[in-house]
Amino acid sequence: MSRFDQEWALVPNAARWLAVLLSLGFVALMAGIFLLPAFASGDRHALWTLVPIFLVTLFGIVPLSLYVLLIGYVYGDAGRRGMNPLLWTLLAIFIPSAIGVILYFILREPISVPCPSCGVPARKGHAFCASCGSAVRRACAQCRQPIEPAWRNCPSCGAPTSAV
Repeated sequence: MSRFDQEWALVPNAARWLAVLLSLGFVALMAGIFLLPAFASGDRHALWTLVPIFLVTLFGIVPLSLYVLLIGYVYGDAGRRGMNPLLWTLLAIFIPSAIGVILYFILREPISVPCPSCGVPARKGHAFCASCGSAVRRACAQCRQPIEPAWRNCPSCGAPTSAV
């Protein structure tokens, strides 16, 4: 399964169906406004004049459909990261000009790492599982704070990490 497939699976089916229904409704509305009157009057010249305009207006639904799918992704991704999905979805919807979506991507939590012993998710700042106490990440031998593998010294206490 590719990375895109994994991320696409986060978008709820309701958001997918809403995007499809919006697209179909928009197409039907534009056909009713542009093409149906010219087709009903039998004026072929007006029909051929309005067909390009109709096709150009269809490009207007693409950003709206993508926005609906992006809001669905925010909902699914916030749940995966242990954040409040309803709150972030409402912020993404009601903060105008997609600033809510941008804020979500800036402020979202990192993905939790499952504990190798019990499987309970551990947040980024935790070196040990809150449920069973087993090590989830490398920790400093002196202060027991989580450290990255590439670090040579602990940023909390300054102890060398080579002894870990």
